[in-house]
Amino acid sequence: MGTRIKNLQVTRVVDGDTIKVLLNDKREFLRLDCVDTEEILNHDSKPRTNAGIAAAEMAQQYFMNEHGFLTKVDIEFDGNEPAEVCLEKYRDHHGRLICYVHKYGENFNLKLIKEGWSPYYIKYGSSRLYHQEMMEAEADAQSHNRMIWNPQTNEHSAFRNYTILMPWWSLRASIVDDFRRYGQPNGVLSVRLDYPQILLAAMQQQKITVFCDLQEGITKWIGNSAIIHTGTKDHSLKLWIPEATDGKYAPLVYLINKRYTGLGRGYVYVTGQVTMYRDKPEITLTSLQQLSDFSPMFQSASSTNSPTFIYNKTQN
Repeated sequence: MGTRIKNLQVTRVVDGDTIKVLLNDKREFLRLDCVDTEEILNHDSKPRTNAGIAAAEMAQQYFMNEHGFLTKVDIEFDGNEPAEVCLEKYRDHHGRLICYVHKYGENFNLKLIKEGWSPYYIKYGSSRLYHQEMMEAEADAQSHNRMIWNPQTNEHSAFRNYTILMPWWSLRASIVDDFRRYGQPNGVLSVRLDYPQILLAAMQQQKITVFCDLQEGITKWIGNSAIIHTGTKDHSLKLWIPEATDGKYAPLVYLINKRYTGLGRGYVYVTGQVTMYRDKPEITLTSLQQLSDFSPMFQSASSTNSPTFIYNKTQN
């Protein structure tokens, strides 16, 4: 069981996988963990669908009590740290809390998957608490052709192509699983999960290895220098490539664009000295050797006959 905060008043149902609750006298957005219902409005690459509209309507009814008022819920985080740590740690790039929601003992996240409102969404890693239950719930929904798995649901609207998305999510989930297995025990810091430690290291100008997501790629150019912002809105790490269009450093840009952005691997281990720049931690990238698909400690334990860094041309 993860850390729970009980008896929170729901103040708004945004859509099928996002609600607001009153927590510590503040209205907090909750983004439900490991689910991703379809959209009620066109949003980035996600289209508005019949299934998304139906999921939002279902959620609105689900969180109403018999008197027509929004109900109270318990929330659960995907870890067992103290509540104050969870409230800082488990947030997405919009600042929303990532959690499971329970109403009268029922896991709403699991309900969404089992009834076909959502796939088991593992783009940011599989569930530590409910992986088997969610896998089985998804298989059950697929086998019974429920909602998003039924072609008739979105027959007269746009639809999401899960045939393409789900293998990509599985790739990313496997990378996160390797980080949990090898990176975390060996001192690798996650931009999202270990931001206070990254800030401390930056103040002391230490050399560290961070696990971060480069899916968005280069976010800004200043002259010939490229900047990548990774992490969340409040927990941001900047990667800076000086003279990125120069022949010496251009391969870094090529690699990031071709291997990690868009539907690429996304996650990478970045090693370098971290410093503070305008109140944010920053690592300067000047070498391909600073990027790897493997945890550094895992590399050192690997066979010397087996190249590990992704820049090695003999690596498949």
